[in-house]
Amino acid sequence: MINKERLLTRFLKYVSCGSESLHEKEFCLLLEEELSRIGVPFVRDLKAGQAAGSDGWNLQCFLPGEGDPILLSAHMDTVAPGNGIVPVVEDGVVRSAADTVLGSDDKSGVAAIMEALETVVEEGRPHRPVEVLFSICEEKGLLGSQNADYSRYQSRQAVVMDSSKNGKIVIRSTDNATLRVRILGKSSHAANAPEDGVNALKAACRAIDRIPCGKPDEDTVLNVGALSAPAKANIVPDLVEFTIMLRSFSTERQQYWLKTLEETIRDACEDFGAQYEIQVKKNYQGLKASPDLPIVRRLQEIYHRLGADRELGSTFGGSDATWIAAQGIEVVNLGTGMSNIHGVDEFIRVEDLELTGQAAYMLMQP
Repeated sequence: MINKERLLTRFLKYVSCGSESLHEKEFCLLLEEELSRIGVPFVRDLKAGQAAGSDGWNLQCFLPGEGDPILLSAHMDTVAPGNGIVPVVEDGVVRSAADTVLGSDDKSGVAAIMEALETVVEEGRPHRPVEVLFSICEEKGLLGSQNADYSRYQSRQAVVMDSSKNGKIVIRSTDNATLRVRILGKSSHAANAPEDGVNALKAACRAIDRIPCGKPDEDTVLNVGALSAPAKANIVPDLVEFTIMLRSFSTERQQYWLKTLEETIRDACEDFGAQYEIQVKKNYQGLKASPDLPIVRRLQEIYHRLGADRELGSTFGGSDATWIAAQGIEVVNLGTGMSNIHGVDEFIRVEDLELTGQAAYMLMQP
């Protein structure tokens, strides 16, 4: 069994160590110090840090054992504001002091894995070979896992600990794409010669008004953001740029919406005589794991033994499971109990943190 008091102390220490995306170095060093103390070998994946533009690096850990190896993963970075976090424990719940995120996304996963590793080493009993990927820049688009060196891993099964509801086994996530849109008009003086101009902002606003943000169907989410129109008030704007996020569980629906979005933008531009350019970046494919995978059954058995709720599910959010799956590894994403992530009201219950740590420990058993 894990040491619950030590797990909570560890988690509080971790979230107090700032590691916003691209600035994970301090937390990398903290984990390396602990891994050295515990006696778990690790390797710095420096190329991943260089590729992501981070001052940190992926940490790859390897604990020898007997039988089939298992890969456990969590990401080290947090969203902003993630510096100067002051965790507060009250009534069995951990929160921040309300001026930063808490960082349970995903230091709850990191703490669970580290506590399980230390417990296994302390016990000195037979266990599976354990491989670990602590990644950087997950919040920047899964950059750490995308650029990880997978040649060092032997595992054919993996669990990423980076979802919300405790005991939820995520087997399905969305394909993710970003559209960068440029609306091109013609500038002119808004008072002296407005008729000579083509108002790119008007065309962009009409297009945006016709884009159904939110959930246009049960498989898809759309959002428009980062609007930029640099013209002065007395000049007819000739350039507007904005981005569209497109996520869909269905590749076919993603293709449908890519076509529909271009048609919407084209029609709006034609209304005003503007031109447009669209750059589509397909960031990553979603997770599409079978509910019959052995690792799914193993997790269901573990949570049954723990007397805890468990369920199979899906998420519109991304995770490092995407790039692990791309290596041909059977992988799912496991909920840790983190709640209200990416906001200053983020929290996690201590009992959920303990449950995740115990699940990580049991995954390491033969």
